[in-house]
Amino acid sequence: MSRHVIEFGGERLELELSEVALVGAFQAPEGMTGTAAEAALRGALERPKGYPALRQIVVPGDRLAIAIGADVPDARLVLDVATEILEGAGVELEAITVVGPPGLAEALVPTTRGGASEIHDPACRDRLAYLATTAKGSRIYLNRTLTDSDVVLPVGLLRHDPLNGPKGPWSVLFPELSDEETREAHRRSLGEALPTASPRGLPDEEAVEVGTLLGAHLQIGVVPGSRGPVEYIAGSVEQVRDMGMLALDRCWSFRPESRAELVVAGIGGNEGTTSLHELVAGLATASRLVQRGGKIVALSRVAGPLGPSLQRLAAAGDGADAREVLRGCEADPDSLLARTLARVLAWADVYLLSRLDPDAVEDLSMIVLDRPEEARRLAERSASCLVVDRADLVRVDWGGRDDA
Repeated sequence: MSRHVIEFGGERLELELSEVALVGAFQAPEGMTGTAAEAALRGALERPKGYPALRQIVVPGDRLAIAIGADVPDARLVLDVATEILEGAGVELEAITVVGPPGLAEALVPTTRGGASEIHDPACRDRLAYLATTAKGSRIYLNRTLTDSDVVLPVGLLRHDPLNGPKGPWSVLFPELSDEETREAHRRSLGEALPTASPRGLPDEEAVEVGTLLGAHLQIGVVPGSRGPVEYIAGSVEQVRDMGMLALDRCWSFRPESRAELVVAGIGGNEGTTSLHELVAGLATASRLVQRGGKIVALSRVAGPLGPSLQRLAAAGDGADAREVLRGCEADPDSLLARTLARVLAWADVYLLSRLDPDAVEDLSMIVLDRPEEARRLAERSASCLVVDRADLVRVDWGGRDDA
């Protein structure tokens, strides 16, 4: 027998599977905590890749903005260490502003050392400024604090997003901190795209370009782990992008031998509430691993209300043509989630443990699990099984076998 532990939403489930039934398992890297994480961060900021140290790119009198993503693990540590280094280089604390995207909890933004903070409002025209026009012809408007600063330091999670490709600190700037029209156009472009089994493999080049146009040449990428960051990568945007993709391939790529009749997927981290985006991302990963007509057992603590597209999908009921139900809804903020979920449900049955309303789960044609132990019984009865930890961050690599 082979023993595996799946972690999700601060909980864990132990599975024992026969060697015959187990096709493969992915265990998320643990990462660093405490003094090890702080030492790694300080080392990255002192020796960035392809760029001078953080303390060397500022002078007294500079105004500086730290743009931080909503999903950066232990954001407080990053902010406190960066602020300490900047103060040591002569930057006044009052000249440092932490800028977070819409939806970032206020409590996460200010540093323990003090300083200003701002939650971006994409609908407030007074807090936006024109930056430049990209090579694609997009007129870029960004948060005014960023454009008015002498130095901008983006900090973002490096991750494979199974729904729309790789993300990093460049994604924090654009489209997260742009105007509402741009953000909506970006959502619409994702909603109009046909969800595919394999997401884009390259970062958004326009987002990378926006960072260069802004002059945000030093960026910080955080490679996630189940307990803390696996690695901090600081440097030029090109170095962070390229080294970040290599780190993700090393830490977060799963290369199984074949699909399985049943996939057990842990979804969501140990802190905070798991989002619907994380849930659907995890299901998308699992769908690339399960046989057609098989079973996906998703373990999560996802919570929150359904968006408009997911509500339409739920109201349509079983047997409805999801493409027709969701036609014309591309501007909905959850359009991509609904379209991807519909594709997953057309491929396999989904058993879901969550904190969502059980009626809503059933309306979405998923089977409600009341206890984690139910997943164990399903796994024990399967002829073949794959186990995936933190499926919402995993990239499935079939080695050119086109989804096996």
